Order: sequence, then C-alpha cells, then structure tokens
Amino acid sequence: MNAPFVSLTAALCLAGLAAFGQPVGALPKLPDPSGPFRIGRIGYDWVDQSRTEPYSSDRKAHRELMVYFWYPVSAKSADARGPYMPGAQRMDTLPDIRKSMSRVFGRNWAAITSGAIFSHAIDSAPVSKAVQRFPMVIFSHGLGSPGFSYTCLLEDLVSRGYVVASIEHTYIASAGWFPDGRVVPRLTENPPAGLSSEERFKWTTARTTEEISEGAADVRFVLDQITTRSGNPEQFLLAGRLDLNRVAAMGHSAGAEFAARACQLDRRFKACVDLDGAMVPLAALPEFPDGALLEQPLLFLEAHHPESQMAGTTAEHALYFKKKEEQLQSLYPGSYAVALISPGVAHPSFSDIPLLFAGTDGFPETSVVVHNLDRIEQYVREFLGKELNRKKAPLLDSGRSNSWEATVKRYGR
Repeated sequence: MNAPFVSLTAALCLAGLAAFGQPVGALPKLPDPSGPFRIGRIGYDWVDQSRTEPYSSDRKAHRELMVYFWYPVSAKSADARGPYMPGAQRMDTLPDIRKSMSRVFGRNWAAITSGAIFSHAIDSAPVSKAVQRFPMVIFSHGLGSPGFSYTCLLEDLVSRGYVVASIEHTYIASAGWFPDGRVVPRLTENPPAGLSSEERFKWTTARTTEEISEGAADVRFVLDQITTRSGNPEQFLLAGRLDLNRVAAMGHSAGAEFAARACQLDRRFKACVDLDGAMVPLAALPEFPDGALLEQPLLFLEAHHPESQMAGTTAEHALYFKKKEEQLQSLYPGSYAVALISPGVAHPSFSDIPLLFAGTDGFPETSVVVHNLDRIEQYVREFLGKELNRKKAPLLDSGRSNSWEATVKRYGR
C-alpha cells in the first residue's frame, strides 16, 4: 500500500523475473510432478457483475477474469504434456504482446509458443475418483507476470492431492488471453508530470492500495463463483469435488498481498500463504483503515534479502523491521515466518523463471534452482498439509529447519 511495494514488485518481480538472453544447451524441462496424481487443467471465463472494471476505458465493462483450475487426475502417463500457457500462439500474433511476453520469458517465448516447453497438464481430463473431495488453494501471481510462470509450484501441489484455482488478474498480469481471442495487456500507469515528491508518494500509495483491493476482491469473487457452481456439474467440472471448508489463499509478490488482504476480509479461507510479498520499507502485510487482521494461520515464506539490497534508507529499514515484527506478533496462532537463506534463493525463486534460465543472466545452475524450488515446495506443502489436512509438519515444528538453509519462527497472538 505504498511506493516501496510498487518498487519491490517492479524491481524484483519484473526485473528479477524477466530474462535478457538465450539459455544455452537443451531446452528447459519442468520437473515431473512428484506426487501420486497426474495433472488436469481447465479454464473458465468469469465476469463479476457486481464490479465495474476500474482499469478499462469502457466504464460500462465489468471485472472479467480467466481462472485456471489445476486438479488431480488418475492418468498415469509419464509423458503427459499440455500447453505451458494457453493462448500463447494467439498472443504471439500481436506485436506488442509478443514484445511484452518476450520481456518475461526471453527467447524461451518461442519455445513456449511452439510447445517445445510444456506443462504436464491434460486439458479437461476426468477428475480423479481416488478422493471424494479435495482441499483447494486459490493462487494469485505477481504484478506483470502470468500465473503460468508458477507451473512447477502449482503442479507439485496438485500431484499431492490439492486443487489449485490460479487467477489471471486482468490488467495486472503481463497479458490475459480470453477464449474469444481477446488479449488484454497489462496496464501500466506513471504518476502525472510535475508532482512533488510528497504528491508522487501519495499517488503511488493510492494506486497500490487500489491494486491490492482489486486483487483481493478477485480472490473472494473466485471463491464465490466456486461456491455458487459447486452443485452444477454442467457449469463446473469440479462441482461436488471440492471441500469448501478446506480452502487457502496463496500468492507471490503483489499476489501475496492480494491473498493476505482477502484473508483479512474473509474467514472462509482457513489458511494463507504469503510468498515474498513484503512491502519494503513500510510493512510486511497490508494495512487498511479498517484495521482488519488475519484470522487464520499464515505462512510468511520469504527469500532473505540483504539490507544493502532493500529499498529505502537505513532509518526506514529500522522502522520496517519494527513494523514487520509487530505485524507478525499479531498473527493468528499456528503462523510461521520462514526466511530462506540457502545460496541462490531470491525473489524469482518461487516461480519457474530461474529454471527456464538456469545458468544464464545471473541465475543459478539447474541443480541449485531445483533444490531451492524443492525446499519452497516442501514448506508450502507442510503448512497446507497441517492446516487443511491435519498432518504433521516436521520442517516447521521440529526445529530442524533452523539451519544454513532457512530460519523458522512461530507466531500467534
């Protein structure tokens, strides 16, 4: 809700996730899902008739989202593959969109559009019957990146028995494709010329507050739609197959703030996962005038950022660390703050981008990238397993996490 949030997202999410060169050697390949389930995927185009679209030039337009459901299937084909990014070929026909997507994926974009880089998702496959009702995670991507750039993380969860509803936040994602052929680019706005430093800060604060509010409303709308359609198999493939008493919200970077704000406002979410979403140097979690706090356990999982690389001054950092600790102390019981400190962990590590560009443009080698991604997935699985499936969480609770790779601290008011 402040200028530092925007600078963090722009500098770390966009610059960090964007790559600027051609990977060498063989094309990157996403790791095979580690769990017993294979992966299905289906997309839905949903319109929120209760909200006008704040970012559209058409003031009569309503908020419209593509929501992709990644879900467990029983097919055992080890070589199952699907498009890495639905709509990529259509996007590639539009010069401005092609340029935008190439900034995110570099020359990998050509391999994505051709299908040479692929996911393990089978489009519209039958839902597995091994479990009657699945727990669900609603996921939000970072500012200027598509939800598909988190395919590794999402597929890992699905292979372990979760359904993930991944929102493509229109005008916030790098580009949003709709089945009728429309492609909506990310909306970028700059402060008006001639503003003073104070006025510029206020403008940016208002813009960021609006983005968090809209993103959180997207998350809650998706849960509303799922609830409404849960009894109608003709409208919704997963009707009757989701346990709506076991739902979590999760996001990365800006998306982490969308998830956290949604959880502050909506107790239907039983757990919240914030992936490197701190708004340095002001606050770690969203703060709104209503004073709403999280009323469910939170996993605050972040990459360790050296103070020398953080936005702001030394004095601002001191205030930020104080505010962060106050916010963490106010969390609901069962919450954790985990700082990943193993070599090579950074803001993009929660996404596929380091894997797609391993060993180039300053990204670690593949073995390091895969190891760090595996650790991230372990912490996310353990936390969700504990909160949604009543499983033990030895990495979080046994103290073994406090090593050279991570520090773990429990919180709860």
